[in-house]
Amino acid sequence: MSAKPSPPIARSAMRCIALIVGLFLVSGSCRADQSKSINELKVFHAPASPTATLLIHGTADILAMGPVIEGFQKEHPDIEVQYRLYETVPLYQEGASAPSDRPIADLMISSAMDLQVKLANDGHVQRAAIATRGLPDWAVWRDEIFGFTVEPAVIVYNKDMLDRDEVPKSHQDLIRLLERSPERFRRKIATYDIGVSGVGYLFATTESMLSANFWRLAHALGTTKAKLFCCTQDMLDSLSRGDTLIAYDVLGSYALRQAERHPNLGIVVPEDYVTVVSRTIVIPRRAQHPALAGTFVDYVLSEPGQAVVANGFGLSIAGVGTDREQMKTRYVAEKPGLLNFPTLGLPALAYLDLVKREQFVKTWRQIVSP
Repeated sequence: MSAKPSPPIARSAMRCIALIVGLFLVSGSCRADQSKSINELKVFHAPASPTATLLIHGTADILAMGPVIEGFQKEHPDIEVQYRLYETVPLYQEGASAPSDRPIADLMISSAMDLQVKLANDGHVQRAAIATRGLPDWAVWRDEIFGFTVEPAVIVYNKDMLDRDEVPKSHQDLIRLLERSPERFRRKIATYDIGVSGVGYLFATTESMLSANFWRLAHALGTTKAKLFCCTQDMLDSLSRGDTLIAYDVLGSYALRQAERHPNLGIVVPEDYVTVVSRTIVIPRRAQHPALAGTFVDYVLSEPGQAVVANGFGLSIAGVGTDREQMKTRYVAEKPGLLNFPTLGLPALAYLDLVKREQFVKTWRQIVSP
């Protein structure tokens, strides 16, 4: 198994894309007091005498990625793995503009698929000869980006503080609930700050194309003075403490794990539509160990790797079953057309146009957080 450098990437098809390196600097970054584990480095020591070290930078938290890394090490016991936790925007910035004299990660993992596509399209990613084993077409792009999870946007609520008849079963239900009782839910709704969160921005732009009621929901969030967060875990912690009652557009994998630890949390898979992202993995062009990085990708997409992924993230690309059947049943059996699967490729860049992005975030913030 080996990886080879990508040939020069044609950019003529995307001349309309005005995004420049550092695009997201205008939006700020996650505050340290909101997510203290950001940039935490976890070293997974080799079970046997180490022969190499693989450096991974990713947005998936260590609780989820740890079992995946340890599963890889069972097959490759001589490999030490170092994993550093990032938020989506700083991770993109590192991949796009890290100084040439500074070592870069061997692998970058992110739920912000559009930013990963941007990195690949701008030549910061290299190809890898990976056996994709019949994975869906949308999960692989140009042998440069590989999706390995199914990450739905769900609604999470505090069972102790929300009456059963108040639980929204769809986006439309949530709109009606907030419009009917704005004072009841004032400062009690949590969602992403889409100007800071890469995955939050991706969810928002996707939903704006899926639903004619997207801006009506944004207005309802503004009326209730929704609390805005940079990070998924911060939203869920707020919910668990009772500081908020409902969290909207939460990554399903985090929601599942939080609900297992906090029985007072309930998860709603919306009945009208479900926005989905896939956590994606790329090998940076300047990776120090590209062949070893390709070996890790190959493991993640293998049957054993996908089984571990399914257990850590709730669902894998391959749909490997676990004891967490709630989401899988709703997705695959009950409403097979419910999911709006993500797009890997040039269409994912549409809302990364600098002017479009600034206008979208500005309009959204004027409505949600004036």
